[in-house]
Amino acid sequence: MSDLGKRIGQRIRELRTQRPERWTQEELAERAQISVSFLSMIERGERVPHVETLAALANALGVSLGELFTGTEQTLAQTEDLLRPLSDFARARGLTARDVDRLLGVARVMFSGTAA
Repeated sequence: MSDLGKRIGQRIRELRTQRPERWTQEELAERAQISVSFLSMIERGERVPHVETLAALANALGVSLGELFTGTEQTLAQTEDLLRPLSDFARARGLTARDVDRLLGVARVMFSGTAA
C-alpha cells in the first residue's frame, strides 16, 4: 500500500483516539456508515478509501476533509493518485471537462496546501 494511504490511516486513528470520549472503531464506523473491517483496513493503511468515504469519515469526526491530510506531506504524484477516484466519480456523473478541472483544482489546493 502507498505511504500516503498509511499516513491517512494513521491520521484517522489519531483523530478517533484523541477525542475526549476516545471512540472505538465501531463507533466511528457507525457514524461514518462504513463497516468496522473497512475502517480497520483504512487505519492500518491496507486500503485507501474513495473521496466519498473520506468525506464521511471527516464529517463523523467533526473535521474538514483537509484536516485528514494534515501532516501527511504529500508529493504531487501522491496527490494525483488520491484525486483519481474523485476525477472518475465526477466524469461518471456527467460533469464537463472544465468543471472536472475546476473541481480537481480545488481538491489539489485543499489536499496539498499549494495553488493549483
